Amino acid sequence: MKNLFILFLFSLTCLFSACDKSLTVVETPIEKPVITKDVFSGYVQKGPYINGSSVMITLLDDQLNQTGIVFTTQIIDNSGNFEQRNVAFASNFVELKADGYYFNEVKGENSNGSLTLYALADITDINSVNVNILTHLERQRIIYLIQHDKLSFSEAKKQARNEVLDIFKLALPDSIASESLNLTEDELLLAVSVIVQGQLSTGDMSELLANISSDIRTDGKLDNPLLGTQLMNNVAYLDLDKVKSNMEKKYSTLGIPVNVDIDKLKSYIEQFKNNSGFEQTLSITYPETGKGGVNILADGVVTVKPTLGYLAEFSVRAVLPEGSSLKIVITGKEGAFGLYSGSEDNWIVSNSAPGQFTLTAFESGKSADASFSSYGSVYIEYYENGATTPTKVKTVYVQ
Repeated sequence: MKNLFILFLFSLTCLFSACDKSLTVVETPIEKPVITKDVFSGYVQKGPYINGSSVMITLLDDQLNQTGIVFTTQIIDNSGNFEQRNVAFASNFVELKADGYYFNEVKGENSNGSLTLYALADITDINSVNVNILTHLERQRIIYLIQHDKLSFSEAKKQARNEVLDIFKLALPDSIASESLNLTEDELLLAVSVIVQGQLSTGDMSELLANISSDIRTDGKLDNPLLGTQLMNNVAYLDLDKVKSNMEKKYSTLGIPVNVDIDKLKSYIEQFKNNSGFEQTLSITYPETGKGGVNILADGVVTVKPTLGYLAEFSVRAVLPEGSSLKIVITGKEGAFGLYSGSEDNWIVSNSAPGQFTLTAFESGKSADASFSSYGSVYIEYYENGATTPTKVKTVYVQ
């Protein structure tokens, strides 16, 4: 009887333990080693973010989901520099989010609103991550490639970076990550930065960045032609020499040199303009009429009828987009042409030679208009956007 009881207990034990091979063995998950950094730092640059802007460092899992662990720090000077000391990361994947005002390198002034930029990085072997336009634009694409296409982080990072650069018809060696670039020494990053900035307000540029990120998220291509047109319009009236000068003035106060080759910067912009395939729609326009009557600058205007006996009255009018420039030279073809009315808006008018007037618009982003009269035909030279030779010429006849 005793032996039967022992046999029963043994059978019962087998039923609920090792004798039942269908039981699931629960394994304790292997924790990732903690990554410690004496100093973790970087630069946040659009233009450089200004002192006091906030930076959040969020730890992510292998699928780039938030783990709930967040470190906060801030920009410590006007170069966009931030740092976090003696920090231990329980994951090698991080997302950086920077929010604040930045120095607008196109206009040479601080932004008129705050801007949020992101970066994703694997910090296993690096102690510095920069946040910039490229890291921001590649972020949503990286997440999609990992979560939907099952790419590794390094594969997704490389592919997304190359796809973003292809929008601007630029390229980098595979060994150079977007988060390693610095605005003070990398002409490519500065080129992308000014292409997305143009003459836009911070709000409009932020919207453009969001729309591009959403557009390229699933296929890596900029399919919306309106977004490409906006980028082309942004570069239509860029003064790159002024951009470099603005950067040098900003960084000189911090004792930081700006090692940007202006010829290389210009070549990157030309690559984009010539090869992007996007349409530019922004240009100086010449309305048909102005305050003095028919506008002799307008396309298609080749004759003006006299209104006061033999004297013809007319306008010299142009509408200038933000960042553009214009000079007009009007020369009388039949004797003296010196009948400027003395009424002008946004023109500097000079009697540059007998029978000749030079009109220079002094403010972009608005209309320029002046009233003139002539008793003879006039020859007109257009010098658009700093051109040293006429961009077009025509004769307007009084008859």
